[in-house]
Amino acid sequence: MIDQSDLQKLVGFDASSKEAAVLSLYLDVDPRGRTVEQYRLALRHLLESVNGNATKEDRARIERFVEMEYDRQSRGLVCFSCEAENLWYAFPLMAPVSDTVFTGLRPYIKPLGGIMDTYGRYGVVLVDKEGGRIFVFNLGAVEGITDVVGEDVKRHKQGGWASARFQRHEDEAAYRNLKDAAEITAELVRTGQMRRLILAGTDANVAQFTTLLPKQAQQAIVATLSADVSTNATEIGERSLALIREVDATRKQQLVERLVTTASKDGPATLGLASTLAAGFAGRVYHLVLDDSYAAPAVRCDNCGYVGVEEAAVCPLCEATLRVLPDAADSLVRWAMTQDLEVTFLHDDALHETGHIGAFLRY
Repeated sequence: MIDQSDLQKLVGFDASSKEAAVLSLYLDVDPRGRTVEQYRLALRHLLESVNGNATKEDRARIERFVEMEYDRQSRGLVCFSCEAENLWYAFPLMAPVSDTVFTGLRPYIKPLGGIMDTYGRYGVVLVDKEGGRIFVFNLGAVEGITDVVGEDVKRHKQGGWASARFQRHEDEAAYRNLKDAAEITAELVRTGQMRRLILAGTDANVAQFTTLLPKQAQQAIVATLSADVSTNATEIGERSLALIREVDATRKQQLVERLVTTASKDGPATLGLASTLAAGFAGRVYHLVLDDSYAAPAVRCDNCGYVGVEEAAVCPLCEATLRVLPDAADSLVRWAMTQDLEVTFLHDDALHETGHIGAFLRY
């Protein structure tokens, strides 16, 4: 599993001092769509395509991992290798991955960012009157399950005054059970262990549970589904992953419309690589938005940090020698991550008519 420490190391890694190439590989190993032989063949073709750019040691390291170390339990595989700089990471993921290979002075993290944007931390809370179960998912895999079990609540059938008294007692017990589950859920949201929430249960229980959540946790709710507390983690994972994809598609469509509208009205937004790079260099960007398949070259000055799209050998600001970036979009994503900015990755070339990339600006 990828944690924040791993991600920061990848974002900050730079092999330019030794001019060593980093081999980055993303491989679809989903057994529902590929046999072992099929993804082995895909791996072979990917590595052959970078023969001459990646070292034989790095290609062999990835091949060895896939053949001898990978446990064949995931749907996607992400590897980064640079033996010259002692860099090696292998991340099996339960989230889907598209075949991609890349060589450069830095790890190619843009596809990884897209995976994390869609399938990053979320929680599913199954609630009923006895309490609930809280599932924490990250990149499609369950990271933890918390059972919140309170007082047993069973309706009494006898009538009269005693029945009303028992019903009040049981309503109070159900309220306490839901409140305990809500407090744990709110803490998981507050600490960042769940960025989005899916609630499951009867309409009445979900509605009551929602009112018990603080505003921050209520704002994290993205969807509801029908399930009871006995549903196993595998089923919850499958159903919630499909639901997260649907929610994510709707969110991103709305985001694109807002970005394009804001930019067209000369508001605090920009579209296209050149203007987005300029805004980033000026420190104006707070939310980067780009098509996940978009790649374009640019030039960078390692002395002052200038980045531009025009071909040039010398920096226009400090006259230092410029370095070619094979994928400026990846460089922007890396920069945004180091600044802890929000990054949204779009699918299906959603920004193709407006330059494939853009950003919301601070001013």
